[in-house]
Amino acid sequence: MIEKEYYKNTAGRKAQGILQKFIKNNPQIKTAIDLGCGSGNETRFLAKNSISVTAVDASDVSKFLYEDLTEDEKKRISFIQERFSNVELPKADLIISFYALPFVRKELLPKIIKKIYYSLNEDGYLICNFFGKKDSWYGFEKHTFLEKDEIEDLLKEFKILKMNEIERDGETGTHEKKHWHIYWIIAKKC
Repeated sequence: MIEKEYYKNTAGRKAQGILQKFIKNNPQIKTAIDLGCGSGNETRFLAKNSISVTAVDASDVSKFLYEDLTEDEKKRISFIQERFSNVELPKADLIISFYALPFVRKELLPKIIKKIYYSLNEDGYLICNFFGKKDSWYGFEKHTFLEKDEIEDLLKEFKILKMNEIERDGETGTHEKKHWHIYWIIAKKC
């Protein structure tokens, strides 16, 4: 029930600013993967910017992905309903994962990051975020919380171009009050 409420509440918001700015400054991006696409806001943004995108989510979110798109934009999207640990990823210029990797168990993260690395084309990019240990959800058993040095170690095969640490009070996608501690990352495959 919470999952459905989350998708409904987050549908229709603008794509994350970090992605909008990145795409504006990197017109060479032609293919992308949205890992943990949720209600599809970033997937739709990429499709509207002439990028072919594979959207991946463990839930069937297909009804959200194609809203407010032209027929040409819809053709740029393919959806895979699968868990990260099981999915076979195509090659891509860019992989994004917003508010999804923190929900992967810590022991599975290295395998998923390796999968991401091998799915990226040469000079491909990863844009993602991780929860830090000052997050109010810290201690939740099925979530992963990392320190800056742990992120650097996890992404050691990448060149980290940007790592912003943000702490703020806000709400979740289900309108619960929460203290966020997030690391936003832009990294390039070396």
